[in-house]
Amino acid sequence: MCRIMSNKSLKACHLICKVIDFFGDIGVAWRIAKQLKVDFNIEVHLLVDDLMTSRRLIPSLDISLKKQTVDGITIHHCDFSEDSKSLPPPPAFVFNLFNIDLPNAYKLLMQSEKSKYIAIEYLSAEPWVENFHLKPSIDPESGLIKTFFYPGFTGQTGGLIREKDLLSRRESFVQANRDKFIMSFGGNPNLYSISLFYYPIQKIEAFLDVMELMKKPIQFFIPQYLFDLLKVKKNYQYLHIISYPFLNHDDFDDLLRSCNLNFVRGEDSWIRAIWAGKPFIWQPYIQENSIHLIKLKAFLKSYCEDCEQELSEVLFKMHDDWSNNKFNEALWLDFFKNQSSLESFALKRSHHYFKEPSFVESLVDYCSET
Repeated sequence: MCRIMSNKSLKACHLICKVIDFFGDIGVAWRIAKQLKVDFNIEVHLLVDDLMTSRRLIPSLDISLKKQTVDGITIHHCDFSEDSKSLPPPPAFVFNLFNIDLPNAYKLLMQSEKSKYIAIEYLSAEPWVENFHLKPSIDPESGLIKTFFYPGFTGQTGGLIREKDLLSRRESFVQANRDKFIMSFGGNPNLYSISLFYYPIQKIEAFLDVMELMKKPIQFFIPQYLFDLLKVKKNYQYLHIISYPFLNHDDFDDLLRSCNLNFVRGEDSWIRAIWAGKPFIWQPYIQENSIHLIKLKAFLKSYCEDCEQELSEVLFKMHDDWSNNKFNEALWLDFFKNQSSLESFALKRSHHYFKEPSFVESLVDYCSET
């Protein structure tokens, strides 16, 4: 549990987010902002440079405003270039999501105000993360001390993002909720359901052709903007493809809970797939020289540490199959044969991670000690 906060502890903060690609950055930022506000009653100022993209996740956002309040969170439209003066004065705590470059004038203000500066880093299961978590670094230009805060899968990291009521919400999502949710998209609740959230580089048409060979009735849920890029055959006998509009966080969580298998990517949907407690296949953000595959193997090694060897091999092979666009028919037959065991294991691992403090809880706890 989080410790009682002192008068000098975290009461207000800046959460800085630069929207670089897709929706992962703002997705993570919005979840952190909401949890800081809802679970810990902290005054949150979200500083973001792209309101157009942000509005996909925050529909009530007015892109014409420089400053506005949504769900109790103050949102500032900012420019993070070196000569920018659009950032409001920093409070006692500044959280820089994914450690982006900030204007030197803003850093100097943090220095003069003695703001606690925390760089929130990307999620990884690589062993080195534990050694860098909570390590300080001195900014050469301003002399500002920055502390690195890493999410992660062990007690020696900051943990995973989750809301206080997440487990109870998942457990209250009963079969009737699931059936109603599936039918709201025109789906059949009696069919095996797969959600496909992937990077556009993925060869989905080839994957669907292999799925058709399984002769297993399957319905796929694909985001509309990805569906629009597909060249889908119209004569599938066993496959049913359903496109869905952009979903808010709660509805996306319900989609993951509703499906028998979830394909996810990046960081935010990856974490939510873990919390859904359903089998999933994760695609890391694709990097040059296949660096992302190192992250993938490190995660699978950690995730499968309490897994039977046969099941572990299935998960490793399926992720390799997906990451390399191989789509091996024999592997998928083996996957479906192990469906029940995979479901039990996914649920078990989610409960394992629930035992650790959440990322925001760890962050607030750390700030209240400084």
